[in-house]
Amino acid sequence: MERQRTNPDPGKLAATFPPLSLQTRIVVLTYLAYFFYYFTRKHLGVATHALVKDGYSEDLIAAVQTGYGVCYAVGQFLSGALGDRVGPRIGLCVGMVLSAIASIAFGIFPFVGVLAIALTLNGLFQSTGWPNCCKLVTLWVSDAKRGRVMGFWLTCYILGSLAANFCAGYILEQYGWRQVFLFTGITVLVVGVIQGLFLISKPEDAGYSFGEQEEGGEGEGGAREGFGRMIREPAVLMLGFSYTGLKFVRYAFFAWLPYYLATAVHLGDSESAYVSNGFEIGGVIGLLGGGFIADRFFAKNRCRLAFIALIGMVFALVAYRGFSASSGLWGNVGGLMLIGFFLYIADAIVSGTAAQDIGGPGSAASAAGIINGIGSTAQIFAGFLPIAVKKHWGWDGVFVTFIALGVLSCLVLLPLALRSEVRRK
Repeated sequence: MERQRTNPDPGKLAATFPPLSLQTRIVVLTYLAYFFYYFTRKHLGVATHALVKDGYSEDLIAAVQTGYGVCYAVGQFLSGALGDRVGPRIGLCVGMVLSAIASIAFGIFPFVGVLAIALTLNGLFQSTGWPNCCKLVTLWVSDAKRGRVMGFWLTCYILGSLAANFCAGYILEQYGWRQVFLFTGITVLVVGVIQGLFLISKPEDAGYSFGEQEEGGEGEGGAREGFGRMIREPAVLMLGFSYTGLKFVRYAFFAWLPYYLATAVHLGDSESAYVSNGFEIGGVIGLLGGGFIADRFFAKNRCRLAFIALIGMVFALVAYRGFSASSGLWGNVGGLMLIGFFLYIADAIVSGTAAQDIGGPGSAASAAGIINGIGSTAQIFAGFLPIAVKKHWGWDGVFVTFIALGVLSCLVLLPLALRSEVRRK
């Protein structure tokens, strides 16, 4: 198809594809947006051990992580519906700027009240990222190419997490924990402003359109219809409930993995931050390989691959539980890579690609927001439950909890995995 721009007649949009350069610009900008969201998402987990040594209690930080999770879960539903209604550019820009301000505020004013309020509300600001990014990619990439593009794009949240760990760990070692919050906040502020200046919410705003885009997907009425339809869609609800186990494990790792490595494996603070990156490194490998496998063998039902990956994650957790405390630095890197390899394959499909397949261009943000919102109800407990379990049954009990939730996610996903096709009807 010829990719030339034409001037649309008044009241009628030209049905021409956006040029590849413009599509690439939007994909790259959204990639960078979600990549840098992690700089003000992972910093508290990396700094936790230093904060505890500086007088902040485990219970306080657990309460903040729990409050963050509550705000994040509520925000997922709101951000998904608003993204379909007002457009994703505004959601991304405002969310990143507010998340940056919350981080900078604690770096400048390191009081308990600021920690509790700013970093709890940060969950609400962080929730703007995933639904709006998913909607932008859905709107700007045709169905025929979305699988390949998403195989690349979905690495943003793994590489972003990886970079956030390295960056926060280095700043923590060289300058201290306050500078961690200041640097990450300033970085996200700059990126958020760039999103507001250069993103375009949908092709129609630039005079383009995709032939397969459904009508009525935008605007207030379309947003209400999209959210209302998705919240009643059984496949969306099953994906959301399956995502609870995945989300709990992932965010418990975000919040407490460096602390576990420092206290149970007895690594240094900066070493703990670096070793915890094994989780994300394995995720990158799994996601790139999983994207190819999904397109090649599971194009009609990617949930089947997610189910297989969940089983792999459960076995990897069982193995890591048995050897992590005594295997040293490189043994922990390898074990975490194996867990991340399987977890991120399932995570990307359940929360991203499957949501886009079911939601389509008009309801992608709503579908992604609902799935992530349901999943984030378990994230609420990732802040305090691991420490509560640790106090009674030790870290071994924490990993038994992870394994049990992984099995539960497998069982919930099984009906979708048995279907011949999982796509928008």
